[in-house]
Amino acid sequence: MKDIKLIGKKIIIDKCKTLIECAPDANYTDIFEQKAGEWKFEDGHLIGKEDGNKGGILYTKERFDKPVMITFTASSVLPATRDVNAVFCANWDYDINDLGDSYVCGVGGWYDNKAGLERNVKGNKLAFRSITGAYKYVPGKEITLTCGAIDGHIFMVIDDELVAEYIEYDSPLKSGHIGFSPFCTILKIRDIKVREIYFEEVNEHYDPEF
Repeated sequence: MKDIKLIGKKIIIDKCKTLIECAPDANYTDIFEQKAGEWKFEDGHLIGKEDGNKGGILYTKERFDKPVMITFTASSVLPATRDVNAVFCANWDYDINDLGDSYVCGVGGWYDNKAGLERNVKGNKLAFRSITGAYKYVPGKEITLTCGAIDGHIFMVIDDELVAEYIEYDSPLKSGHIGFSPFCTILKIRDIKVREIYFEEVNEHYDPEF
């Protein structure tokens, strides 16, 4: 995996401490907690299914109070074609039994094969959405997705290419769980790794080109 260059920051992968590494296997519930949807282990993959117009949620039992990111390989399970999604800095809203204040990222979503980032807040409402149609997910194709947050600087990398980043300056999320969210789809997931983010500040400026 390559280092990740963000606005004003560079994540140095070799210096990021591995916190969780999961193949996975039938004991995945030792690490992850099922919050919504249907989940099972099958043929070396986690299989997540949600047939409602909502997100199935499986996230880590461990809560992280420092910048972390997750990398995993996933695809939709045909005939399901969409929403290869993850959640991070994730919290549960027990009043409505649904995802609470959390960051969400994904591809093949937002009803038109779009990619992007959003913040879900308590009461099943949205604080922001940052969506692009430039990245088109190929249904059933395995991709390696990395996403995470550094004090509100959130990002998503697909197959070593930065697809989206967003900086939330006011009241960003800084802690929570991290995991997956099939939204009215079926996903298969393998090779999961959660890392503590090590990054260096980058002093960016332009020199004349002319």
